[in-house]
Amino acid sequence: MRALEALERNFYVHWGGVEKTAEVARLGAAHVPVLREIADANGPQALMACRVLRGLAPSEKFTDAAKAILLVTVFEQETNFARWGTLSKGGILPGVYGDELMATGESAVPPLRKSLSDRRRARLQGGERDEAANRAQGDRVCDYAWILLATMLRRPFDYVEEQDRRDLQIREFDLWLGRRQDFKRLSSRARE
Repeated sequence: MRALEALERNFYVHWGGVEKTAEVARLGAAHVPVLREIADANGPQALMACRVLRGLAPSEKFTDAAKAILLVTVFEQETNFARWGTLSKGGILPGVYGDELMATGESAVPPLRKSLSDRRRARLQGGERDEAANRAQGDRVCDYAWILLATMLRRPFDYVEEQDRRDLQIREFDLWLGRRQDFKRLSSRARE
């Protein structure tokens, strides 16, 4: 859908505030079924369709789990992590998508956990200072996944510039997530 392509292309013009754009104003109730179909298909335009529906047709509900899957799908294919936030020793200053992902809470844990092993460089395009820090730190997709998850789950972390030290913390965090998941599974079986 061309309107979704334009919204994606112009993301930084409206900083994710799709509800206020001319493209969304031109869409109407007749577009709701096709937007829902696009969102439910979890393809390249699914997240933007979900975000448009939020403003255009608030009655079209998405569970936190569905939103988390849409967001993580985009996260896994991201080329500019400015939408997710900026990493620093203090944690993350979340961007538009980072805030939305963290708002899904526990629902984001299973799909985002897979990204803890993704060592691709997480490029940050935007302000010169943020880009320079990103290059110096060598931020990777796994670093973003780790900090987002640790922040959501209120787990302590020590973000350091040395990647090998971060890798050790990421492995320990992933092990903790596995034990946590096993415990939840056993607890739910015991209740049955």
